[in-house]
Amino acid sequence: MLRTPTALLSDLSDRLCAPLVAYGAEGLAKAVSAPIHFIEMLLLIEDKRFIVHFGVDPVSIVRALVFDLRGGALQGGSTIPQQLYNVRAYRAGTPTQQRTLGYKFRQSAWAISCTVKLSKVRILAEYVADVYFGRSYFGLDKAAKGYFCTPPCELSVEQSFFLAERIAAPNRISPLRIANLLSRPAVLGVLKRYMVGKKDIITFYESRYGCGAEICHLLEK
Repeated sequence: MLRTPTALLSDLSDRLCAPLVAYGAEGLAKAVSAPIHFIEMLLLIEDKRFIVHFGVDPVSIVRALVFDLRGGALQGGSTIPQQLYNVRAYRAGTPTQQRTLGYKFRQSAWAISCTVKLSKVRILAEYVADVYFGRSYFGLDKAAKGYFCTPPCELSVEQSFFLAERIAAPNRISPLRIANLLSRPAVLGVLKRYMVGKKDIITFYESRYGCGAEICHLLEK
């Protein structure tokens, strides 16, 4: 898959963050009773600087602003603590308008305060327990059992990739997004470490959604 200059910069950022993610994943995995590979996939896909940032990630914010100002697809710059603010707002029945400046300010201020008051372990545990994975499944336990009839601790690498990938667009399958993720060196590094390859992920999506050929085509471009 042809990588744009922006994607190449993202790849470089991935390479720098991957050791940090791997270092923190084991302890976080024990805290949420999930496989280490799920935590690695989750952080690499959703918030790769989670271990070190203070609730908001300036690098992700700048990246999102650049994409949005260029008129491209809207980019998310929210960290896991910021997403947890959304989760709590939804749980409380509070309407959310996540693209307004006022909402983003309140979200960011809360995320910073939350990171000061709570440990990263507690933040991630609450997030994993309540975040939406699609099909009316809230939380990793319900998602793992609902999608795969298995407890979270027994998730395969392919299933971990799938669930981590679900969070950004829970009820929509995007072959382009999947292909982009399978082009990221850090994600491929996790797969390789667990002796799983691109073909295994593609086969997984083909068996469930019949989109394996489209993912292959996008990767070959």
